[in-house]
Amino acid sequence: MKKVIGYVRVSSQQQIEVDNSIKNQKQRIIDFCKRMDYDLVEIYEDKGISGLKSNRDGLNQLLDRVKHRNIEGVIVYSLSRLGRKLQNVIEWVEILQKNNIEFVSIKENFNVNEIYGKLMLNILGSLNQFEVSVLGERISDVKQYKKSKREVYGGKILYGFYRRGDKLIVNPKEIETLKTIDKLRNKDNLSYNKISIILNNQNIPSKEKGKWYPSSVRSVLNNKVLDMVG
Repeated sequence: MKKVIGYVRVSSQQQIEVDNSIKNQKQRIIDFCKRMDYDLVEIYEDKGISGLKSNRDGLNQLLDRVKHRNIEGVIVYSLSRLGRKLQNVIEWVEILQKNNIEFVSIKENFNVNEIYGKLMLNILGSLNQFEVSVLGERISDVKQYKKSKREVYGGKILYGFYRRGDKLIVNPKEIETLKTIDKLRNKDNLSYNKISIILNNQNIPSKEKGKWYPSSVRSVLNNKVLDMVG
């Protein structure tokens, strides 16, 4: 008889106290294991915990149990109970696969040991990659738009600007330093390392009021701030 463990989760007190979906999920798992003749040794649970959180006591206990490899399967009522972030769900399922542990989601009739389950996992992985790519493009578009409007679009302020509210204001001293760097690099053909030495010898501070390094010289040039200010 295959030894399996279950996992249940609800995200609000209302679900715990009124809908009692923890109880419902557990019963679905128990009934499923009886039909399949599985030995259900334990059910881990998280009450009042959002599926967006990856760090959950019940889930952590389940994953620790998996690492000891003394069970053969994990059963959930639905994929959404495992998590709301597709990337996290895929990562956890892959952990189970690496440990040769069967994973079943009852509602979706999803079993990674079967052809349909493997296909569905591949589809989910592709959807996740598409979602990540689209999100990356959106973030990039927003950054470019804000950059064109000289608005703050990230945690670090570009060398050549300072922040005033949500606006980027030109910093004249840093712009002059950028012009010097541009000349040393593109007209005098000096290396990034030599330029950093010159700046440090002249006591010109970097954005963080520290030393210049070849990488930081390259970075400020690649930001194309001089093109933005004209």
